[in-house]
Amino acid sequence: MFFSGRKHSLHQRAVEPFAHLRHSRTLARIGLIAGGALLLAACEPASDTDTVVDQSPGLQDDDYLQLVSTGIVDTVDSDGTAAVTFLPDGDAAWTGLVATTPREGGIDLYNIEGQSVHRMTGPRLWGLAAAPGFQLRGEALPLLFGADRDTNLVRAYVLLRNGPELVEAPIQPIGPEGDIAAVCGLGEGIGFVDLMVLSRGTTAEIWRVSDTGGDLISATRRARFDLPSPVRTCTAGNGFVYAAGPAGGIFRLSEDGAVEQQMDGLAVDLAAGEFFGRPVLILSDGNAATLEIRDGRTLELIGDVIIRDGFSIAGVDQPGAIATTESSYGGTAYQSGLVAVVDEADGRVRLVARETFARGITVVD
Repeated sequence: MFFSGRKHSLHQRAVEPFAHLRHSRTLARIGLIAGGALLLAACEPASDTDTVVDQSPGLQDDDYLQLVSTGIVDTVDSDGTAAVTFLPDGDAAWTGLVATTPREGGIDLYNIEGQSVHRMTGPRLWGLAAAPGFQLRGEALPLLFGADRDTNLVRAYVLLRNGPELVEAPIQPIGPEGDIAAVCGLGEGIGFVDLMVLSRGTTAEIWRVSDTGGDLISATRRARFDLPSPVRTCTAGNGFVYAAGPAGGIFRLSEDGAVEQQMDGLAVDLAAGEFFGRPVLILSDGNAATLEIRDGRTLELIGDVIIRDGFSIAGVDQPGAIATTESSYGGTAYQSGLVAVVDEADGRVRLVARETFARGITVVD
């Protein structure tokens, strides 16, 4: 049984073998979430007395780029959100999910309307990596990974979409040499996903997770390397790997761990992607009211972003965990993907249409 700091503790089921995951009744639950999400369901329509908000990105107030969030995830009964990631569904975009790790433990799943659809009690997890396209025994069974500092291992969970429900996956042990700090996803291929596992020292490791037909999902360490200073967060995008830590230092790494670019600075979370053809790195330091936008190749500052109040959705006062996806979540606003930002001030997640974010970066640049 896992223990959680939630007010209502629940028993977490034991890790199921593949024989159970392949059972016809279990596989029958793997499907689409019934119904569709509204385009901007989290945004209530403005009343006659509401102030009309200009959604177009522009430079205002000390030359910060100001954006308006188009959705909100109302995290439930939480002491804060440590990490956020996306679980898109390529077969039915509007049924994609947003996953968060509450600071008291477990994983929460939300639909694109911001409604809670599943709560899994469990250990506190640091970092959250998603493999939405992972295949297990020929079935589409997305995986979620998180670093458990109590056991010093990476936990893996299978997403059963029809429900939805998370079940702990049978996987070979993944743990660094030294105390574990966090985990992030580096990318998926046919039948595998690569992870970066960070230690609390200066070492990082690359692990490949794949289905080789055994009783356990295979996990193989492919590389281990040292960094100039300790790091606590990482991300991948634009063909690069990025890492940052509390001691000051943001790094762009090659696939073998060589430092190709570095700069002084602090970051509690990173997100990377290509916006209108330009590689971009997004940083939050957990204290400022802004997000930093940097060139994904040179790490040079492009500009700062504020997410301000709009419609009935409050802005972000203190950006924390961040994530981005290029996958469609349906509708006009979300068909090009999303950016998610956790507000440390209230623990809730704001969603910004990725295209809006990209246009804003163009304005700043």
